[in-house]
Amino acid sequence: MSKLEEVLPEELKKNAIAAGNELVLSHAEALSAIRVATEHQIAVLGLEAFAVRKDGLLTVAISDPATYIHLSCDWSAYVAAINAECDLWLRQHAFGDGHGYIRTSASKDEFADSIPRSSKRN
Repeated sequence: MSKLEEVLPEELKKNAIAAGNELVLSHAEALSAIRVATEHQIAVLGLEAFAVRKDGLLTVAISDPATYIHLSCDWSAYVAAINAECDLWLRQHAFGDGHGYIRTSASKDEFADSIPRSSKRN
């Protein structure tokens, strides 16, 4: 379970659709998840929007701000910038009923753990 899933309110989690080990949230719940992430200094690295169908999820749009918003040495500034970008993208991509959103996120520790050891500075 990711750090964000640990801190998300139960109300958001119980309304989500499980897709493997990911939570598919409604538009309003995804916006709330970004607010919770920001409050807990968790970066939302990207979003994926889906049409929810009986036979699975069909990707309709992807946001990947981590490709152009890069971490400097200030984690708080990074979280503020990338989460604001995700919030804006989500507000511009309100697909309505029958759609859901999955977010990729990382706390500072999760982010650091994802960097290969050979890339880390001593």
